[in-house]
Amino acid sequence: MKLLLFDIDGTLIRSNRAGRLAMQAALEELYGTAGPLDTYSMGGKTDARIITDLLTVVGIPPAKIEAQLPLVYDCMAGKAAEIYPNKEIMTCAGVPELLAALHLRQDVMLGLLTGNARPTASLKLMAADINFKQFRVGAYGSEALDRNVLPAIAMQRANVLVSTSSNRALANSVLAGERFTGDNTVIIGDTPADILCARAGKAAAVAVATGWHAAQTLAKYSPDFLFENLADTKSVLSALLGDV
Repeated sequence: MKLLLFDIDGTLIRSNRAGRLAMQAALEELYGTAGPLDTYSMGGKTDARIITDLLTVVGIPPAKIEAQLPLVYDCMAGKAAEIYPNKEIMTCAGVPELLAALHLRQDVMLGLLTGNARPTASLKLMAADINFKQFRVGAYGSEALDRNVLPAIAMQRANVLVSTSSNRALANSVLAGERFTGDNTVIIGDTPADILCARAGKAAAVAVATGWHAAQTLAKYSPDFLFENLADTKSVLSALLGDV
C-alpha cells in the first residue's frame, strides 16, 4: 500500500492569490499590518513560518506570535470563507481525472502535505470542487515552522488510521505487518521545498511544474519523477504506484 501526500497550491489547485489575500486581511485586522507581505516569497513555506517571519519584521516578539497563531488561523479561515468563493480557484490540469483514478484503487491512502493551515486547506479544496474528505490524513502548515517535519506527522497519522480502521484493504495491511514509512510514501508538489521535504522524510518525490517553478528549476533538485502537469493520468499513476 502507498501513502500519497499531495501539496495543494500549485499542485492540486491554482488559488489566484486567494490565500495571500486571506492572510493579509487577517493580519491587518489583528495587528494593523501584514508586514512585508507584498514582497514576501511564500513558495514551499508553512503558514506558521510565513506569519512568524512577517510579524517578527514589524517587531512582535516570537513568543507572542507563537501564542497567538491559533487566533490568526481562525481569523484567516473567516476571511477565507468570504474571499475564496469569489477568486475563481480551480484545479490544475489532470487533477480531477487523477483523483478519480486513485479513488478506484484499494492499495493507496490519499493524504495532504501542505503549507496551508488546516482550516484554510479544506476551504481552498472545496472552492475548487475537490472533496476534502477523500484525503484520509494530512499534515498542515499550522503544525510546524519547518515543512520538513510534516512527512513524519503524516506517516504517523496514517499508521494510526491503519491500525484502527475497519476498511478491508487497510485491515489486510495490518495483518501483513505493513506500516507507512518513507519506503512506501510519495510526496507530490510543485516547489523545490516539496522535493527537499520528501528527501527529509526519506520518501519518493514527484515534482510537477504547474506552480511558480519551471520544470528546469525543479529538475535541479533531482526529484524521482518530474511532470509538466498531471494530465497524463496513466504516466502519473505509474510514477506514483510503480505498477501500472
